[in-house]
Amino acid sequence: MASNYTEVFQDPTAVEKYAERTYAPGTFSSIVSSRQAGWLRGFVPNAFATRPVHHDFACGTGRVSRMLAGMVAVSHGYDTSEAMLQKGRELGTPGHAHLVQPGLAAPEVDPGRPALVTAFRFVLNVDLHLRDQLMDFASAALPDADAGLLLVENHGNASSLRHLRKTFGRLDASTWFQELSHLEMRDLFARHGFELVGMQGFTLFTQGCYRAPWGWASRGADAALASPLSKWATDVVYIARRR
Repeated sequence: MASNYTEVFQDPTAVEKYAERTYAPGTFSSIVSSRQAGWLRGFVPNAFATRPVHHDFACGTGRVSRMLAGMVAVSHGYDTSEAMLQKGRELGTPGHAHLVQPGLAAPEVDPGRPALVTAFRFVLNVDLHLRDQLMDFASAALPDADAGLLLVENHGNASSLRHLRKTFGRLDASTWFQELSHLEMRDLFARHGFELVGMQGFTLFTQGCYRAPWGWASRGADAALASPLSKWATDVVYIARRR
C-alpha cells in the first residue's frame, strides 16, 4: 500500500501530473481508460431500465463521471482532495463534486431511482480499513439487491502477467508493489453483504508491454482478448450487488 495515498493528491502539482501526464493521450492509462469508457457506455443502458444515479467514491478528477456523461441521471463524486475536485471542474466533469472528510462520505440517495456506485483505481492503493469504508458507502447507496450495482476496479490482479514482476522482478524495500486476488475481492464483497455477479477485463498486459517495439502487438492483443480472458486480465472491473 502507498502509505500516504490519501495525502498525495492534496498537492496540486501531483494532481496536475496525474491528470496531464498519466492520462495524456496515447499513454497506457489513457488507452485502458478509453476501453473502460466504451464498455461502461454499453453496460449501463443494458443493466438499468432507467438511468441510475451515479455515485463515484474517491472520484479524483471525475474521470468515471465523464465516461458516463449522458448515460446516468446525475453523477455525484466524493473525494477528500479539493485539488482533485478542482481539476475535475477544469476538465468539465458533469454532476456534483463533494469534498468529504476521510471516512465520512455519505451518498446522496434518490429513492426514486436505482444507483450505480463506482470505485476506480482505489482498492489496490489502500489498506483494508479504507476498503471497508468504500463498502460501507456502497452499502448505504445500495441497501438491497434491487437498489442497483457496484463496480470496483482492481488494476493489480494477482492472476495476471503483472504478478511476474513480484516473482521475477527486482523489487527492493523501497519499491511499492501491491496486488489483489479474485478471492480477496470476493471476500471483501461477501463481508459487506455483496455478491460478485460478473467481471470485465481491460488489459492482459502491463504498462511496459505497451512500449516499443512490441507496443502495437500488445495493444492489438488486449483489444481482442482482454474481455474474453477477464480472469487473467491485469486490470479488472468487478460487478457486484447486494445479496
